[in-house]
Amino acid sequence: MGMDLVAFKSLSLRSDDVAVEINFLVATRSMWYNSGKRKGGVIMKITYKGFVREMIERNPVTIGPDASFFEARNLIQEKGIRHLLVVDKNNRVLGIVTDRDIREAAPSDASTLSIKEMNYLLGHLKVSAFMTPKDKLITITPDTLIEEAVQLMHEHKIGCLPVMEGKKLYGVITETDALDLLVDLFGLKQKGTRLTVALEDKPGTMFGILEVFKKHNVNVISIASPSFMVEGKRLAAIRIRTEKYKDIVKDLEKAGYPVLSIGKWPSV
Repeated sequence: MGMDLVAFKSLSLRSDDVAVEINFLVATRSMWYNSGKRKGGVIMKITYKGFVREMIERNPVTIGPDASFFEARNLIQEKGIRHLLVVDKNNRVLGIVTDRDIREAAPSDASTLSIKEMNYLLGHLKVSAFMTPKDKLITITPDTLIEEAVQLMHEHKIGCLPVMEGKKLYGVITETDALDLLVDLFGLKQKGTRLTVALEDKPGTMFGILEVFKKHNVNVISIASPSFMVEGKRLAAIRIRTEKYKDIVKDLEKAGYPVLSIGKWPSV
């Protein structure tokens, strides 16, 4: 399959203390097609449009407002999640409980309460008493662009966004989803070669690079360019679907595109 061009805005991702800002120029993703087959001799239509509804978890784990502290803690631990949406019987979002809320709601180690007393109090502590209420949540709709959702999480330093359709819960997008997207956009699960190329920051510059790849009959997995400049030039991290890169590198440099680094991917 050839290269599939998809336009993306600048994305900023944050995981713990690491922030990454990237301008995505080209990306490929096999799941964006509803089928890889031909129908009636014509390639079937691409169904991916870049909205949150196309990548989120539709049936997230939820809990009711009257559930106890222990029920919420057990769900988070059993399911291996960090965010637990609180909904009413009509699936309307009332708030959210995070693993941090669980830790903060529990008595400290310095508590003078006995274990029996703590268990009694926590057993009667309702989720509604320590959840973050809906009016303090940032929510999005299924038709929010994926990069806008990621930008919201980055700006507000939050780990998830409830996705609402009207007043009801549609799904949830988490920081794990955002990192999965980054891995996919970079093509990190596909075998090939990563070339870091320096190029002029002007329209049409990428064309010469693609011409070299075309000459060698090599498909592009992904192209990403950081927002910063180096000595007046843009950098492009390009993954190509081949491990035979030496002649390609020679032609790139001959055409005026310095190759700053080369790496096989996945790394060995």
